[in-house]
Amino acid sequence: MSRPAYSEPEPFADIHIHFNWDQKEVTSASEVVARLRAHNAVLVQVSSTPPRLALELADAAGPWVLPYFSPYLTERHRTTWAVDDNVVAEAAKGLASGRYKGIGELHVFPDNGLRRENKVFNGLLQLAARYQVPFLIHTEASSHLFFAPVCQKYSQVRFLWAHAGNRLQPDAIDQLMQQCPNLWTEVSARDPWRYGKLTDSDNLLLPGWRELFIKYQDRFMTGTDPVWGNSEDNRYANADEAWDHYTQLIEWHRNWLKQLPPEVEEKIRLTNARKFISGN
Repeated sequence: MSRPAYSEPEPFADIHIHFNWDQKEVTSASEVVARLRAHNAVLVQVSSTPPRLALELADAAGPWVLPYFSPYLTERHRTTWAVDDNVVAEAAKGLASGRYKGIGELHVFPDNGLRRENKVFNGLLQLAARYQVPFLIHTEASSHLFFAPVCQKYSQVRFLWAHAGNRLQPDAIDQLMQQCPNLWTEVSARDPWRYGKLTDSDNLLLPGWRELFIKYQDRFMTGTDPVWGNSEDNRYANADEAWDHYTQLIEWHRNWLKQLPPEVEEKIRLTNARKFISGN
């Protein structure tokens, strides 16, 4: 049963945002902070290309914005990071500084030739284990079985699985979460404008999702993942105006969250993120 709408936005943990160079072209760090505050986003995790921009946003906001070290050292690294040994060295420097609170977002696609044995990939995972920081991973696979050996091999790493596997359905997500107790899952970009498959045309949760959220109510989180306006074919060719769409993204999340039992809604909206960040 849906809960009545609240008049003021309740605190929200947005655990997946970006402040990339192509976003900074049209939206300043101070403007991003203002939009987050306007929607009562009280705990935020940001990854940026290049990674120094995550620090810039955190400096503009304060300790409630946590910067992650992105392996995309430049705009070209999204497709070349796995063959650049310098990525691990730079990540090690970033984590050693104490300023970065996690690694990611890291995109791992089985159809682009990246093997699980890739030394750069494993080097980053080893850093996450050494520094005991979360690892935000985006897997684009047709089955959860691609990721299972990774989260099992690195059982000491706290994984944050972006977009709940993107297009995977609740049964597959359930299987992976059973197999990997060190896996936390978030559902950013499952909105109607991108991956979808979370709600129907009336913004009601599709079959299986409510049950999944209740079953793993202590391991789900959400975020907005503001990326907009560029197709996969011309990604990053133009400035990204995603922050102009922040209101519709966060309000969509607040709507489906209200369809959950109140205690589950609060965990996914806020308290799970606090526990995840603290390592509890």
